Amino acid sequence: MYTLMIADDEQLERQALRFIIEKDCPEIRVISETGDGKSAVALAITEKPDIVLMDIRMPEMSGLEAARTIREQLPNTSIVMLTAFDEFSYAKDALSIGAMEYLLKPLRPKDLLQTLSAVTEKIGQRKRKEQEEADLRKNLDEAMPFIKNSFIHDLVSGKVTDLANFRERAAFLGVKADSGVILVANIDHFKQITRSVSELERQVVKQQVYQQVCKIAGKETLVIPFGGDEIIILMGYEGCGQQELVETQVRETALRIRDGITEFGISLTIGIGRYFKDPLQIHKSYLEAVSAEQQKFYMGDNQIIHIDDLPHLSAVPFRYPFNYERNLLDKVRCGERQQAKEALRQLLHEIFTAKASIETVKACVLELLIVLSRAAVEGGASLEQLTLLNFTCINHLMGCGDREEVRRWILDALDQFMDNMLEHRSSMNARLINKACAYITENFHKSISLDEVAQTVHLSPYYFSRIFKAEQGCNFVDFLTKVRIDKAKKLLQNPELTVVRVASEAGYQDASYFCRVFRQEVGVTPNQYRTKLKNSSKSAQAGYLPQQQPSKT
Repeated sequence: MYTLMIADDEQLERQALRFIIEKDCPEIRVISETGDGKSAVALAITEKPDIVLMDIRMPEMSGLEAARTIREQLPNTSIVMLTAFDEFSYAKDALSIGAMEYLLKPLRPKDLLQTLSAVTEKIGQRKRKEQEEADLRKNLDEAMPFIKNSFIHDLVSGKVTDLANFRERAAFLGVKADSGVILVANIDHFKQITRSVSELERQVVKQQVYQQVCKIAGKETLVIPFGGDEIIILMGYEGCGQQELVETQVRETALRIRDGITEFGISLTIGIGRYFKDPLQIHKSYLEAVSAEQQKFYMGDNQIIHIDDLPHLSAVPFRYPFNYERNLLDKVRCGERQQAKEALRQLLHEIFTAKASIETVKACVLELLIVLSRAAVEGGASLEQLTLLNFTCINHLMGCGDREEVRRWILDALDQFMDNMLEHRSSMNARLINKACAYITENFHKSISLDEVAQTVHLSPYYFSRIFKAEQGCNFVDFLTKVRIDKAKKLLQNPELTVVRVASEAGYQDASYFCRVFRQEVGVTPNQYRTKLKNSSKSAQAGYLPQQQPSKT
């Protein structure tokens, strides 16, 4: 639908024009009409019609003057001038001020309709083009975050290797980047401080922080949210700036950004890379900025850290404190929770004070998680449940940003390991010790040791000895002795077997030693025991044994 205004000083003419248009031009709606030039200008500015039918001769202000004023105010309004034959000379003036067409009076309906058809076609083309451009702008606005992210991703990953392509993409985004430096900002403990809010509220906070950083950094600085809670800030420069001046400006900008974010009650740590005069080397600045930002692991939160501000990083090779680890694992296997936690704190202190890289620290702590879970399994924990627990813990470790978070993470993991171990320990220990006892009973005649039996149930000798006594009420040696002596008693019932043979089959290679042990356990020597069996055989039922002294266990 197109809108039209009629400006003619003759009322009959206006009525005739309206009648023809409303009858034969359904796509055009007459929205107003007037009889003088001044009113025509005022109505046009107010109503903003698509088309104006303007008579050249009108009171107050001529049609030409009115048309000129309307064109200045409304350049997209199409004007069709109406003129009598004897005023045809004005037609040139009308065209010179931007009128699209002119019609001679008296008008023929056919000419009016043809003219309006041509005018509306041109207006339609213009509107369609404007709509297409508007759609393109809208699509571009919607795609702009992706375009910026794509540019930054290619830049920081070193994929931009063509200088002309780099400059073209930077210019499209309005970035001056003949040289530049990258800053990486990260919200401190964002996951922890937003743990109790919804995802919508969490994203609102991120957006507020991002918008504030954009506002402070300025329009010529490219600010991009980039994975997790990280914000990349590219400060570009035309030509090559002075190193010291650039560094001062960058530090001042970082300081303003950090302080500006405190308005939201949020702390921000910003890492700064070095300034690179070659734009194709700017990705190195990003890697440096990330390394600098991660040093809050040692330096604390709410910091501005330049890569050149890190003299504390030690060049001495990192040495893992295995002696502390061994003590820790022994405490875990034995189920000594408090002692294990204290040993873990000591181990972490040794790791943290070594000033190793964050990657090294996390790798060590991750390996520690694995050996702790193995120790917990040895202590009775469920291997299947700990495997799932480890998977969850590892995901949490990746998000830890400082020492305190890592310390809490591994201590929480230890608590969960210990809980699981204690929950399954009783039944697990009973099964293992029953298996060990069965092995001893089957192999007592061999020269078996505590280490050998512990290995069969996949426990350390120390821990096996501890739980064996807890389950059986005696230590390993006493239990083995009892099994051997009980076997010897049965063998002594056979008069054809010598004491030496009995000792050998009971697991003793030295008959003299066997006799000493037997007397110590039974109270009599093997021969005296056999004599008692003979004396009581007449009065005893078949298979009956005399009253025996209890074995010493």
